Amino acid sequence: MGKKRAKTKSIKKNDQQSLPEEIEDWTKEHVKQWVTDELKLEEKHGDTLLQQDVTGTSLKLLSKQDLIDMGITHGPAIQIMHALKRRDDPGEGTSKVPGKKPSTETLDAKSPMKNKEGGEMEENAHGKSKSTNTYESPELAKSEQPQPANQETMDNVIGQEDRKKPLPNRQTCLPYPFDDFHSGHRYIQQHVLSIPETGPLNLIEPAHEFKLFANAIEKATEENLKMKFCNEVFRFAAACMNSRTNGTIHLGVQDKPHGEIVGVKVENKDEYISYFNTMIKKYFENVIDVAKDCIREPRFVEVLQQNNTVSEMFVIEIDVVPKHSCCQSKYFPSKIYNYTTKKWDSCFFIRDGASSKNLPEQSKERNLFISKLDKLAALRKEAEEEHREKKKKKDCEGHKLVSLLTGNNDLLDNSHYDWYILVLNKCHPSDIKHVNFLQEIKLFAVLDFDPESASNGVVKAFRENRAANLHIPKTYQKPGNSASETIEELNLYQKSSWIFCNGMSHLRGEGFQPLDPKMWQQQRAAEVRKLISFLSHPDIMPRGKVLVVFLLLSKVEDPSDPMIEVFCTFYQELQGLDDMLCICIGEKTYQCWKDVLQTRSIEPDALADRCISNLSLDMVNGTILKLRSVTQTSQRFLPSKGYSSSVLSKKDEDCMTSLEILCENECKDTEIEKDKDRFPKFKKSQEEHFYRGGKVSWWNFYFSSENYSSPFIKRDRYDKLEELIESESQPLKQSPTKIINLYHHPGCGGTTLAMHILWEMRKKFRCAVLKNKTLDFAEIGTQLTTLITYGTSNQSDYLPVLLLVDDFEEQENVYLLQHAIQSAIAEKGIRYENPLVIILNCMRSQNPGESSKSNSLNSIALKQNLSVKEQRAFEEKLKEIEDQYEHPEDFYSFMIMKKNFDQQYIENVVKNTLKGLDITSKQAHLISFLALLNSYVTESTISVSQCEEFLGISTKKAYWGRESLEDKMGNCSNIIIQTEVQERGRYKGVRISHSLIATQCLEEFKQTYKLTKSEITLLLLQNNLFYDTGIGRDKIQHDVQSMLLTRHRKEHGDDTDTLFSPLIEAIQKEEGGTEVEVVLTEGTQRFSQNVFLSQALARHFYIKEKNFDYALEWAQKAKKGAPNNSYISDTLGQVYKSEIKYRLEESAQKSVISVDVLKDLLHLAKNASEAFKVSQQQTENKESEREDFQSTKYKRRYEIYNTSGYLGEIETGLYTIEILECTPLFNKKDELSRKHLIHFLSGNQGIPKSTWNTGSEEYRLILEEYGSYLSTLQGSFKKAFDFFENYFVFLKPKNPEKEIVELKIRKKVQEFFKKYVEIFCQSDTDLLMNSKLSSALQVENYRKSLEGSKADKFSGLLEQLSNHEKSRSKLEDIVKKYTVLLAQSSTKSLQRDKQNFILASIILNCLNPKSKMVKPFSELKEQLRTILQSVGFEHRFAEPYFLASLLFWPENRKQLDKDSKQMEKYLNSLKKAFNGQYWQMCRSKQPIAFFYLGKGSLLNKFIHKGKIDDSFTTPCSKNLSALWQSGEIWKTENAESLLLRLTGKAEDNLVYVDYGIEEDIRIPARPVFLGQLKSGRSIERVSFYLGFSIGGLIAYDIEII
Repeated sequence: MGKKRAKTKSIKKNDQQSLPEEIEDWTKEHVKQWVTDELKLEEKHGDTLLQQDVTGTSLKLLSKQDLIDMGITHGPAIQIMHALKRRDDPGEGTSKVPGKKPSTETLDAKSPMKNKEGGEMEENAHGKSKSTNTYESPELAKSEQPQPANQETMDNVIGQEDRKKPLPNRQTCLPYPFDDFHSGHRYIQQHVLSIPETGPLNLIEPAHEFKLFANAIEKATEENLKMKFCNEVFRFAAACMNSRTNGTIHLGVQDKPHGEIVGVKVENKDEYISYFNTMIKKYFENVIDVAKDCIREPRFVEVLQQNNTVSEMFVIEIDVVPKHSCCQSKYFPSKIYNYTTKKWDSCFFIRDGASSKNLPEQSKERNLFISKLDKLAALRKEAEEEHREKKKKKDCEGHKLVSLLTGNNDLLDNSHYDWYILVLNKCHPSDIKHVNFLQEIKLFAVLDFDPESASNGVVKAFRENRAANLHIPKTYQKPGNSASETIEELNLYQKSSWIFCNGMSHLRGEGFQPLDPKMWQQQRAAEVRKLISFLSHPDIMPRGKVLVVFLLLSKVEDPSDPMIEVFCTFYQELQGLDDMLCICIGEKTYQCWKDVLQTRSIEPDALADRCISNLSLDMVNGTILKLRSVTQTSQRFLPSKGYSSSVLSKKDEDCMTSLEILCENECKDTEIEKDKDRFPKFKKSQEEHFYRGGKVSWWNFYFSSENYSSPFIKRDRYDKLEELIESESQPLKQSPTKIINLYHHPGCGGTTLAMHILWEMRKKFRCAVLKNKTLDFAEIGTQLTTLITYGTSNQSDYLPVLLLVDDFEEQENVYLLQHAIQSAIAEKGIRYENPLVIILNCMRSQNPGESSKSNSLNSIALKQNLSVKEQRAFEEKLKEIEDQYEHPEDFYSFMIMKKNFDQQYIENVVKNTLKGLDITSKQAHLISFLALLNSYVTESTISVSQCEEFLGISTKKAYWGRESLEDKMGNCSNIIIQTEVQERGRYKGVRISHSLIATQCLEEFKQTYKLTKSEITLLLLQNNLFYDTGIGRDKIQHDVQSMLLTRHRKEHGDDTDTLFSPLIEAIQKEEGGTEVEVVLTEGTQRFSQNVFLSQALARHFYIKEKNFDYALEWAQKAKKGAPNNSYISDTLGQVYKSEIKYRLEESAQKSVISVDVLKDLLHLAKNASEAFKVSQQQTENKESEREDFQSTKYKRRYEIYNTSGYLGEIETGLYTIEILECTPLFNKKDELSRKHLIHFLSGNQGIPKSTWNTGSEEYRLILEEYGSYLSTLQGSFKKAFDFFENYFVFLKPKNPEKEIVELKIRKKVQEFFKKYVEIFCQSDTDLLMNSKLSSALQVENYRKSLEGSKADKFSGLLEQLSNHEKSRSKLEDIVKKYTVLLAQSSTKSLQRDKQNFILASIILNCLNPKSKMVKPFSELKEQLRTILQSVGFEHRFAEPYFLASLLFWPENRKQLDKDSKQMEKYLNSLKKAFNGQYWQMCRSKQPIAFFYLGKGSLLNKFIHKGKIDDSFTTPCSKNLSALWQSGEIWKTENAESLLLRLTGKAEDNLVYVDYGIEEDIRIPARPVFLGQLKSGRSIERVSFYLGFSIGGLIAYDIEII
């Protein structure tokens, strides 16, 4: 045990000896060791300091109270403080070496000297003398007075040995700018001031003196602290004034290491300023006025920690400026407080080297100094004049800043740069007020290196008035994300991104903590480099159109500073300084920046050309603010109720990124309008752009409304459109959103008309244009709710939003948007009385008249045909244009309309423009590409930057007048125009000025230059530049693929339904199938990931070329690329099916096919059937298709339920029967043979022998080979037809346009079903009437008859309600047959027959209540009870529960019988069974109510739709359809007289029927539309009508009671 103790003691001793000699170099472990081993304190005190991360440096800064606050008790705290005092050099703050023995070497002549005032002076290690204990307080004696001789000797020896050791490598820094109180300069702990303590230099460069001062604050009383502070400051100040040199004394800077920043803890700045102002009078009694003029008040420079966060420490600095005008030839004696005598001594201080020296009164030295004052004053004056001259010679950098920032333009409005990326470091709090200019710059991203920016820095100030998303670099590096996905997720281009590149102090977590430069280089530099690479990529920012601005708000002196790394990375990415600008606040900031960058091989002269260095931040702010937009209204107003207005702040408008908001004071009171010189030019440029074919702007309407031009042409359809909008905004409408459709021919002014309406109604509605259609619809809905409620206090203040949606690719997207808006309104709990959003859906259509018919009540059409009145208006407008413009004939877009779309005029324009064109030139190629895209893809463009790169236009030195796109395009520039693209980025794109010109260009290329569409398409596909890189790449890829793939659909407003895209159809028609094959093959190579191009090739080969081998090859390629896609699987099936059809047509003349042909055809049929079955299964799992459609225009197409697999299987089955009828085994003319065939295909018997052909054995063998397929054929038919029957009858499309499409499919299925009935459901009418027929045969014939009339299943029976007038006798026959079947039914089919019988009886009673075939209500209920008793509550089919919802509905809801009390369970089972069967279809469809609850009793309480329709005496199908669609039908007297209105409550988006009195039974009904009840999920008492569907109960016309 003794040995162990000895060993421990030895270890401690060794550890103690290993402590670093400098306390500043101690780690927190060293501190603990010193406290426990050397001071012999308990280990818990050492642990406390260890846990608090107390290092040697922080230990020296601690006070006794700090130690006590940490939890160290009073006694040990005093002991620690006392030990620290012993180890400090009081005057200079140098560190003692613990455990080191004093040297006994003799000293040189550096012993204390006495001055004539009796005060001791001590010369320090650097040879300068400073006043000591005479003028120090007693409390500071041990820290500020000289040591006894032996102690001093020891200290000096230590000092000598210390100087032999190299100091730690510390980062140097510049001092705070002299005589400046507004710089953003801050110090960082442990950095070392780069200037030494000095005496007078050139009198202008300040002398410096350092004082640690930290110990003084800890140990002094308030009075002594005042004296200590004032003695130090005014001694130095008096010395500088007498020596006529500028000077700065730094309190909080220690002398060893020389000039190291430590800082002083300042609790009350005012206290120091008060000391200063009070005591200056005492120190300078006779020269007080001059002293006040020369000595500046204390400046408190913040000291940051090494990781750039706040430390609560300051360096206190006082500047002395002895101007000649104040001091002249005077001298300045001063007082100083003597702590020894407790009296004030008179002194005369001068700067003597690095110290302040007192010249005793009457001394020769003093007299000599005074005698030379005139000369010294003259030197001071001369120095000041030289300094002023230097300042005058400095360039005025305001113009340089404007030029560099705007690309040699004069305003941000017309800046050469589209975007700005800002990089900035920490800003001083006092400078925050000068960064308002950032709000005016179009910031794409900000790279902020101030971790505290969000809590007290630049971004906090920015976000007070503007919106910005806060990010970190990692946000931009999501694995697997493409650039376009990152753009969409982070909302880039729509809102500024503020990226914290060195942590976010206001957030917790390791990833958000700020790091010092060394750790930053290790842990964050790579992320930031990747971020810069992303931001600089041509896909994100067009080269030459983005300016990277470095705003240096504080000095960068450390070569490892992250700002240096970022600058160099941008320099490399942008390949030089041409698109970079540095704004250095302060000349010294610039000098440091230049010096550090020079070490990284940045040429100083080149950097100087791109730097601003002589402007203060205030000047920078003012200069840039003068450049702000002159075309924007300074304060924007939204209309509110009662002709009032709400101010729309920039910040709130920034947040509504998807909306271009039209304010009621749009364009009004702008600076441009007040400028009489600029405004006419601006007006001219805006109108020229519009007349040439550019999109109309609000300014065009403003010019007319303010009489700067003649009235804007009002189209004939304007009044009708205005009337529609006014009517839809009226109250008593159920939905909070309405859709008005404006269908128009391309280029006939549809968008202009829509915007004209918005302009004129901007004070009645809150108007907006949807500018980003690719944004998530839910987000658009949220932003619209913000616009609705903005500046309002209650629902009565809401004005409807009139939202213009321009050119959705598919009509269905408008309905999806409408649904998203309604969900957002409900989610936000907005209550309303009138509609809240009216969507003006402006949609291009090749046949607008036809498109508008599908929704005739809320649609209008605008065609390429001007009325006489409109032509007159255009004639008048032309006269005005001719008066104002030199070449109005170049305004082709306007002239095309003025000429009423005259084809001859368009041909002449194009012929003259393209005349003499070099068809091999890049200009010709570019025009051909644009013509092709603009002819076949709506809103297609090619980005300006890609066009410039294609033409070889350099982006370098853009602001010195480089070649423009228009110059390069020559004569062709007359027919192209630039437009802003908002989707897939935000940039300028190029297009042909009018779609008719684009179409004619293609014709001209073909006729004059023999350049065909296929050749142009191939050139476009083969040019890598458009697909590899550059902003707009995603859009052109999308547009080209759309051009190759997108078919015309009538429901989308097209003239016809096309089999291929219009371009492919045109190439097929004009050039032939070979060129189609070449183009599509090239497409598959260009877009190898797009399986739909392979699909298109497969379709081309089997539809057009009848080359089924190639078709199969391409279909299989597509299948390999998208194995889970139902459409691709269907195409594979179509290839097989089409070959069967083709070969059957070839064999049509032959009565019998060969064995080989039979085998081939059955093989094809089996493969086709399998492919179609796979397609059906994949349709059930739509999630697998999302990934395939995600990158194409069909982004939201997964809402469609793909039924083609079922249709394909039916067709294949019919072809198979046709094949079998061409064999010797089956003779379709022979009745017995036909029956054998039916039994075989139904799986009821094997393959029969031929009754008429003996050579049929080979055929039988083939049929046996495919027996598994053939014997299930009838079952496959039945399954497919049952699917369609349920799909069409039980459910209806959510969107009316889809009903037209479904009607076509339904007719086709009906035709196929007739063929099926002829084959499988033929029953002999004579046999049916024969009573002697065996019961089994009779049952079989009845079943065939029921199946043939679709009466064997619920959907077929319910379909009878849609044709009720013709179904009455048919229903009686059906009920009669089921009566017979029930009497003879087998157990197997008894349940299904009972269900069908019950439903048929209910329907028959609805159609013919007097029919004798209707069974009593009680009998039907009894039969249903037996069914339900058998199936229970877990049956997987919905039919029995649907019947229960009808028959067990109580006659009196307050008196429930046994069956009615089970209603909640039956409805839950119904919902569960329905979801299990039909949930996949409900993405695009919803259940139909077949019956409504009426006022009758028993079976008579069920009312069907036909009865309501029949109650109208003068039915008009169009008007009735509109009443049902709008919900107005429920308000008619006819409905009210027939239907029973129920009561209940609305809760949780459902309506619960009042049901029973004491029973706790919840009967839910799905509301067709909850309206404002959905908002906020308000629980209300309501009344409503009740409908019965296969999916459950439905509530209609819900009203609050």
